[in-house]
Amino acid sequence: MDDPPASPESFFSKHASAYVTSERHARGADLEVLLSALAPIGSERALDVATGPGHTALALAPRVREVVGIDVTEEMLAEARKLAASRGVGNVVYRPGDAMHLPFTDGSFGIVTSRRAPHHFPDIGAFVREAFRVLEDGGRLGVSDMSPPVEGAALSNRIERLRDPSHARALPEGEWTEDLLEAGFTLSFLSVTSDTLSFEDWLSPVPMGGPEERAIREALRTSTPEERWALGVRESGGEVSGWEKRRVVLVGSKTLAGPE
Repeated sequence: MDDPPASPESFFSKHASAYVTSERHARGADLEVLLSALAPIGSERALDVATGPGHTALALAPRVREVVGIDVTEEMLAEARKLAASRGVGNVVYRPGDAMHLPFTDGSFGIVTSRRAPHHFPDIGAFVREAFRVLEDGGRLGVSDMSPPVEGAALSNRIERLRDPSHARALPEGEWTEDLLEAGFTLSFLSVTSDTLSFEDWLSPVPMGGPEERAIREALRTSTPEERWALGVRESGGEVSGWEKRRVVLVGSKTLAGPE
C-alpha cells in the first residue's frame, strides 16, 4: 500500500517562487477554457481554492467584483500577495484556508474555482461538497486538473507521487462527473485538454538528475506497454523523453429546486 501523501506545504514552500514564473501555470490553455466556461458576469464574488501564487485569481479579478484566494501554504500566499501588488490589482484578497473545510458561510460566492490543485486534496468529494455549500443559488464551480485516462491512471498517479510526495490522486473525468453530480451540481461544461511535455518540463521545478528522476524512470521502465501507450509516452535513444498530460475542465452549476 502506498504511504499517505505528504502535506502540500512540504513541497510548495520550497518551490513557491518557481510557480510564480511558470508560464504553464500562468497562461496554460486550460485557464482561458475555464474562464470562458464560467462566464463571469462582473458583479459576482469569486473564491479561488488552493490559489498557489494566484494566477487564476488574478485572471478572474477583472471579470468579477472581488476574488478571495485561499491556500494552506503561507509561502504561496506571500508570493500571491506580491504578484497582485506588482500588477496593481486591488480586488483580490488572500488568506489561509483548507479546501475540505472552507472557512466561509453558506452561499457566500457566485463562483468557486480550483485549478491544477485538486489532485493534492486528500478528499476531492469533500471539497466538491464544500464548494456546493458556499455557492449561492445559480453559482458555478469551475475546476481544471490533471486527469489521466483510466488505462494509465495508476501509472500516472505513481510517477506524480514520485515527483511530488504531496500528490494524492488525479481523477479520470468520469469520477469528477460523479463527484459533482453526487454533491448536487448540474454538469454544464466538460472538456479535456492535452499538452505534450518533455520529461524535463514535466519534472520542473524538481531538477533533473536527482533521485526523483531515477525513481520515475524505473517506474516507467517496469510499467506495461498498455499503460505507457495510454499516457502517450515517447522515447528517444532508448529513454523516455516525454508524454501527454491530460487535463479536465469542468463547470458545475448549483441550481436549487423550487417548489413543485
